[in-house]
Formats: sequence, C-alpha cells, structure tokens
Amino acid sequence: MTTLTKAERDAAAVRDATLEDLLAAAWPWDVDRVKAVVLALAREHGEVSANDVRAVLEERLHWLIGPAFNSLTHQRGPLVNTGRRVPSTSPATKGHGISVYRWVAPASEAA
Repeated sequence: MTTLTKAERDAAAVRDATLEDLLAAAWPWDVDRVKAVVLALAREHGEVSANDVRAVLEERLHWLIGPAFNSLTHQRGPLVNTGRRVPSTSPATKGHGISVYRWVAPASEAA
C-alpha cells in the first residue's frame, strides 16, 4: 500500500470535496442514472473505467462520471480502484491515464 504525503492527502481531500460539490449541484436523477450505469457495467464485466461508461451514457451526463466514480469508491463502496490506468478515449483528455475500478460485491450479495 502506498503512503501518501501530507500534501497528497490534502490535495485528495480538496479533490473529493470538489467532486462531492459537483454531485450535490446536479439533478439527483442524473446522478442516480450515472451511478446506475457505472454499477451495471461493473457488475457485468467485473472491472470498469470512464471509457466504458462514456460509451453507453448520453454525452450530456459525461461530466458526472468522475464524481460518480469518486462517490462509489468511498467508505467501503461497491467499487475499488485497481491501481491500474488505461488511456482515456475522450478526445478532450488527449489520452491521459484514467483509473480502472473493480466491482466488490456487498456482503448481502456474497451469499
């Protein structure tokens, strides 16, 4: 496990707060739709990235993909970051790396 520096922890806290603010400002049904798509793809394929979600989600909701992933990975959420990165397929990102997430079945589904 990687130990973050104080500066990295502080930056992550600012990032997380910003992403939560974006979710709070969005229409709740849009947030629910994006999260539902992320979770459906993760359950079906085991792993998912923003590339997968963008491919099936209407473009007007693409800005919610990052905040949705962030929300679904916090506090023992149903997704965990695998630590792997893949090139983004979004032209706006110029191919920078994006995280790959893995579905982690909740205890209620493990039985």
